[in-house]
Amino acid sequence: MTHPSHSHRIRNLGFVSLLMAAAGVAWAQPPAPLTVTYTKPGIDLASYKQFRILPLNVSETRLIPPPWVEKPNAREWTLAKDSKDFLVTTFAKAVSEGIESGGKYKIVKEPTPGTLQLEVRLISLTPYASREEKDVQTLGSGTLTFEAYVRDAPTAELLVAYKGTQEVGKEYQENTRFNKQSDVTQHFTTWGKNISQRLATAQGR
Repeated sequence: MTHPSHSHRIRNLGFVSLLMAAAGVAWAQPPAPLTVTYTKPGIDLASYKQFRILPLNVSETRLIPPPWVEKPNAREWTLAKDSKDFLVTTFAKAVSEGIESGGKYKIVKEPTPGTLQLEVRLISLTPYASREEKDVQTLGSGTLTFEAYVRDAPTAELLVAYKGTQEVGKEYQENTRFNKQSDVTQHFTTWGKNISQRLATAQGR
C-alpha cells in the first residue's frame, strides 16, 4: 500500500515532469534546459480533465539578431504585426490540436472545475537569418525564449511557473517564410502533444 505522503511526492514529481517535457524541443528530442521558478507544494493532478489555453502573449516580444550578425539593420529585425498575429493564431490552434490529438483531454473556453489553464509569454525570437537574406540555408529556423504559467483555471491559483530557450526546427532548409512558419507550427503542436501525454502518464491513464 502506498503511503499518502509518498503518493503526494509522486504527484508533485509527475506534475513538474509534465511541464518540463511538454515544453521540450519538438520531434521527440530530449527536453531543452528549463528553469522551474515556482512549484506549488502538494499538487494533485487527479481531477484535471481538460485545458484552457489563453492567447499567446506577444505584447513585448523582441526579435533579436544572432550573435554573428554585425551591425544589424533595425528594419530587418523588427517583429511585424502580421508575424505577431501568425504566432498568436498558430499557438492557439496548434497547441489545442496537439492536446486533443491523444483523445484523452479536451480544450474548453470557460474556467470550469477540473481545468488546467496554460499561459505563455513569448519573450524573444532569434531567427538564424533575417527575412531579407535570400539564397541561404539554416539548420532550423532559430530559437525562442518564453515564460509559462500553469494555473488551476477556476481559482487562477498558480501551480507551476517556468522559463526556457528552445531551438525551433532541426532540418537544413532554405530561409523562407513558409519554412519558418512550418517549424513554428510543428513546435507548438508538439508542445500540445507532450502536455497531453505527460498528464496522462502522471494520472496513470
